[in-house]
Amino acid sequence: MRSFDQLDWVHAFDDYEMVMYLQQEGTEDDGIYMQVLERTVEDGAQEWNILYDRRLSFAIGTPSITRDDPAYEDEVLRMFLHEHPSLVDDEKAYLKKWLAEANGDSRSDDE
Repeated sequence: MRSFDQLDWVHAFDDYEMVMYLQQEGTEDDGIYMQVLERTVEDGAQEWNILYDRRLSFAIGTPSITRDDPAYEDEVLRMFLHEHPSLVDDEKAYLKKWLAEANGDSRSDDE
């Protein structure tokens, strides 16, 4: 169960939302993740579906506070954002490529 306030770590654009979070459960899957959701509207009702949930990094840096501090996850994520200032733009590019591949379009913008 995630303990962070999603409002701090959500970036909404068009019909998509990015949610960055930290997973630290002592498993090989630990790290910093990005979950991307897509909004659909049918008969006025909104529905959010997870498109993908991917690990951005297994390394979390060295926070100045202990893991039991309520601000721990916030600090880890802020450190990651500081080290990766183009994260939102990079994730939008990844999403564009992911959507193209999901729709069977294997061409890239570089071709």
